[in-house]
Amino acid sequence: MIELLKRTLLAGIGAAALTKEKIEGLVDELVKKGEIASKEGPKLVKELLEKSQEAKRELEEKVDEATQKALQKMKIATKADIDELKAKLEELEGRVRKIEKQ
Repeated sequence: MIELLKRTLLAGIGAAALTKEKIEGLVDELVKKGEIASKEGPKLVKELLEKSQEAKRELEEKVDEATQKALQKMKIATKADIDELKAKLEELEGRVRKIEKQ
């Protein structure tokens, strides 16, 4: 029963959205219904919170990867590209000033 609950709660994006308060509320309900012992509650809260945080990290990584792929396909300049161009421009401006002084 508990394993089924864990899998259900942590499925998909919903796992990333679980807060400590929501998890505690769900576990309290299970304790009230007698589906888990009250001494198991804190352990289950900790475990579910850890899994929720891990799911959130994984989701963020996947969103970042998808965003980067989309930007690459659209051929949009990255911050690194812009910084590189800025450095080259500053170097060229310096050369122009030097030539103008001659």
